[in-house]
Amino acid sequence: MAISGVTDYTNTYAADRANGSSTLNGDSQAYLNSLKEKYPDVNITVADFKNGKQEDAYMFGSSGGNNIVIASNIIEQMASDPAAAAKYEKYIAEVPESAKIMKDGIEAHGNEMVACGTAIDKNGKVTYWSISRHKPSKESQSVSYKKTLQEQLEEKRAKKKEEEALKEKRLEKAETLILIRCRLIAVIMLIMRVLSHWIQILANIKTK
Repeated sequence: MAISGVTDYTNTYAADRANGSSTLNGDSQAYLNSLKEKYPDVNITVADFKNGKQEDAYMFGSSGGNNIVIASNIIEQMASDPAAAAKYEKYIAEVPESAKIMKDGIEAHGNEMVACGTAIDKNGKVTYWSISRHKPSKESQSVSYKKTLQEQLEEKRAKKKEEEALKEKRLEKAETLILIRCRLIAVIMLIMRVLSHWIQILANIKTK
């Protein structure tokens, strides 16, 4: 197979995925259906890849570990030849165990398995493939969590400081309004006193 242990691949190929699947004859299709019934936990795909791009598309489009892709001529051989069936069915039956071995090996190196599987090409060659990605250590996850927590704390402090500044500004505005009102009342009272004084003077003049 073309790729083993690919790290952090994004599935940008999905839009034009082509895995080269072939149409099987009636007997071969019936045999394939019986294989799927016999091994319900295994994802069996029949494909004749024309190039590495199609091969990669199949692998990156897979998930989990119980995957096997088989060339169409091999399925036809298995459908018509009991010896061929016994030979290749052994690999289908071993898929879950092979997946576990690959998964354990990937995780032993500190990585995380995305997908893995078995492949049988048109020449009957059996290969194994896997896709993995780097798994952050607990220490880096802890640092990341602490950093996020610190950022959230700083954000809350900044917000609280902003709210306090706004509250202080409102208080200052309220105090200014009260001061203006007090001064206005004082001015009005002064004007009333002056008017009262002049009214008294005018009243005295009229009396004389």
